[in-house]
Amino acid sequence: MKKKNILTTLLLFFSILPMTLFTSCDKDTNCYLDVFVVDDATQAPISGAIVEVFQDGGNKKASGVTGGDGIYSTHFISPAIVKIKATLQVLDDSGFPMGSRIGETSVRLIEGETLKAKVTLTSQLYN
Repeated sequence: MKKKNILTTLLLFFSILPMTLFTSCDKDTNCYLDVFVVDDATQAPISGAIVEVFQDGGNKKASGVTGGDGIYSTHFISPAIVKIKATLQVLDDSGFPMGSRIGETSVRLIEGETLKAKVTLTSQLYN
């Protein structure tokens, strides 16, 4: 009886072993961020806004420009709390800078998920 239990245990062990050795975990550990920049009055998407993403007390981790859909996308390799700042330079009719419209938010990035963060640019101009 004891030999039968040992034989059954060995058979079970060697039948499960290949499954654990030759399978992999395809878990996505990256954190994805889609920043959607909009106008405060119309909620229309804003293209050409500069987006900066900060982490760990102000260290810039990513930056880029929104496309025609008002979205800038990036990813991180681990979860984090990040601060997002969007800026759009406003020019007068002759192309001279008049100031910038600014918006900010903070979000928590979660492993394996895409976070959609909305940043609203103020109508007020800052120099």
